Amino acid sequence: MKSKNKILAICAVLIVIAAVLLIVKPWAAAKPAVTQPTVEPVVTESPTEAPTEEPTQEPTEVPTVAPATAVPETTDAPAAADLTADNPVLAQVGDNQILLSDVQEIAGLLYNYGYTEKENDYQYALNYMLNQEIIKHHIAQAGLDQFTDEEKTAFANEAAAQWEEALNNYVEYYLTEDTQEQRDTLRAQAIAYYAAQGYSQDTLLENLMLEEEYNRLEEQLANGYTPTEDEINAVFNEYGEQYRQQYEGNVPMYEFYTQRYGYESWYVPEGYRAILHILLKVDDDLLTAYTDAENAYDEAEGAETPDEEAVAAAKTALDAAREAVLAYVQPQLDDIYARLEKGEDFKNLIVEYGKDPGMEDVTNLEKGYPVHKESIMYDSAFTQGAFQERMAKVGDYSDPVIGQNGVHVLYYLADMEGGLVMTDEIHQEISDYLVSNKVNEAYNAGLETWKADMNIVTYQDALDAAQTQADAEAAEEEAAAQATAQPEADSAQNDAAATDAPAAEADATQAPAAN
Repeated sequence: MKSKNKILAICAVLIVIAAVLLIVKPWAAAKPAVTQPTVEPVVTESPTEAPTEEPTQEPTEVPTVAPATAVPETTDAPAAADLTADNPVLAQVGDNQILLSDVQEIAGLLYNYGYTEKENDYQYALNYMLNQEIIKHHIAQAGLDQFTDEEKTAFANEAAAQWEEALNNYVEYYLTEDTQEQRDTLRAQAIAYYAAQGYSQDTLLENLMLEEEYNRLEEQLANGYTPTEDEINAVFNEYGEQYRQQYEGNVPMYEFYTQRYGYESWYVPEGYRAILHILLKVDDDLLTAYTDAENAYDEAEGAETPDEEAVAAAKTALDAAREAVLAYVQPQLDDIYARLEKGEDFKNLIVEYGKDPGMEDVTNLEKGYPVHKESIMYDSAFTQGAFQERMAKVGDYSDPVIGQNGVHVLYYLADMEGGLVMTDEIHQEISDYLVSNKVNEAYNAGLETWKADMNIVTYQDALDAAQTQADAEAAEEEAAAQATAQPEADSAQNDAAATDAPAAEADATQAPAAN
């Protein structure tokens, strides 16, 4: 049976828009974050596989922002707040009451979206809701919620299109017989399901119009501000220098954090070159025999007192294994090198012969894999092949390289720019960040003015009481969970002891600190 989670995925367009309603335009900018690993990774050996997929692209996303946390000033709350009510009033804005249940819902959503550290941060949620009320009041006062007939028609058409897409996705997912009767039945089910979630074509329309209101407010707050190149470069240099200090002269750490874990960096160590390659698959037994022979040779040669005869025998066996592997793909190699000698485009040969799925990616095919002499992300044979003597200049191609996944023919596509590299994406990222800063300053200053004619009342005693109760309940649940988990842990430990299984000790040097 298809899961409910899958159902939710079907209606993603609705859920995304609903999320926009909650976390819409908070305008609290944050400085670009520079990840500072506290433990240098220890690389014991190079990865054993050649690249078979696209390396992680450097992220350029501006750090996420949090909602404004300023607590609006309020009028004096009535002295007699009902602290015993099941669902007490926590605040009142004009005639509108904000109940504990309202705050609980928003607190949960803020927590789920990563804005708070605990699920029941009622103070934060209430501040957020009050600020939203102030914003809506200002939008109305400034006429930012007024739309022309043409604009209303455009919103209605977009809402209708999104609604139809959501319904059709639901129908297509559950359709078993392509009959009009079943389609009509599933469509009715979809409408009922979305209605139960609080979604309809009307809510879509409301969300689209609300989003535009906030866009207009953001433009008003920005007041035509456009960052200068000097401002952008100042931010780039300030935070870029931190990236440089972190990664300069340390390719393993750079690749560990940027390529393996996807952390951003505006600095690229010097010495990278872009590499294309053709991967030819080889019989598994032949490849295993070659790997075994290579290990045996390394062991014989690396012995404390190498036995010359043993080393020679291992070398002979390795050469034989190498010849067997190359013989398996020799017809392809002969054709590839013959056509390269005639000047054929290497990319055409990748398409015809290559078996690396990563080379099927348009970006990889255009830019190549970034490879450094000290790279840890590739099979060591692949890395060495990228810098073999024959690969002296851009446009050169390698001798056959036997790696863990087969035989490679590598191509020196380009030298990659090192140092602080200002890409178009980073330029836009910094520009957006500076605009966000300007908008945030105007927003925080505007809150005081916008609420001047508003009647806002908060019931702090009721909020504190609800928070105390929620914290106590959370503590009880945590204690109960720990009490349940401890016997299970003790039982597992006893089982391990009974089997004389040694406890595995974590090697702290092998794991980077979580950031």
